[in-house]
Amino acid sequence: MAVRSATNSGSVPGIPGITNQPTTYTKQSQQTLQITSLTQLQIHNQIGNVTVAADPSATSVTVTTIKKVKAASSDDANKEFNNISIQVQPPAAPTSVLTINATAPATGNLFGNHNDSVDINITLPASAITSASAANSSTTTSTQSTAFTLNVTNSVGNISANGLKGIFQLKDDIGDITVQQATLFDSTHVLTGTGNVTFNGDLNTVPLSNGSTPRYKIQSETGNINATLPADTNVILDANTNYGSITSDFPIKATTSDNASNYYGPLNPNSSSGTPVAVLTLNVSTGNVTVHRA
Repeated sequence: MAVRSATNSGSVPGIPGITNQPTTYTKQSQQTLQITSLTQLQIHNQIGNVTVAADPSATSVTVTTIKKVKAASSDDANKEFNNISIQVQPPAAPTSVLTINATAPATGNLFGNHNDSVDINITLPASAITSASAANSSTTTSTQSTAFTLNVTNSVGNISANGLKGIFQLKDDIGDITVQQATLFDSTHVLTGTGNVTFNGDLNTVPLSNGSTPRYKIQSETGNINATLPADTNVILDANTNYGSITSDFPIKATTSDNASNYYGPLNPNSSSGTPVAVLTLNVSTGNVTVHRA
């Protein structure tokens, strides 16, 4: 059913002189898009979680949205649902952008309680991403512009990406960011203001034809960064925390001063793959940086 309570199927029975307590209601919608090649997905969400995953068995793009409101009755919930705007703009051409915007009524500052939210779940055909990224074997500036790009901006809520390869531009004000089974390309920037960042995947370290250095940046202002990389990863690691520690399964030695810690140098000092050219930045203001070897 479109509207349901977290605790019952209708409104809370009224008691004379006592106002009904708000109950959480949800409304789910799903849209299927026939997209064979996708170069960019752009998502803007105010309050709620965003999940994007590639599915090898999928043949179309599926966009599932779940509106959540707190209301005293089903009628009130339906009115509140109408105040939440969700816009899905399919790409007009293979090189265009699939855009999803969700807007909920403001209920105070970011750190306060939020009555309304939207969860966005997107499933992409793995073949569509592969098709869009096929030109990246040379990894030049021009081919980077046609690589798949995931651009997510979230105010409050978690961001999760699974099974994707390309450029990740993920920004969260409050919430955790998780990127799993992914390949990061040059210009990737993952940032959360308050929350943890977890990355498990590899890096496309092919040198750029214009001579510039491939760079990938993962940041948390307040929170921890946990990165898991293949054992043969050959990059320069630029790791910093103003208040916390740096630990690694790789043979690096961080420099500590007061409560700060930093390291700049090869992730694999004894690598037989030659001098690393790519730079991975892991930067935390308050929190710890941990690098695992897969």
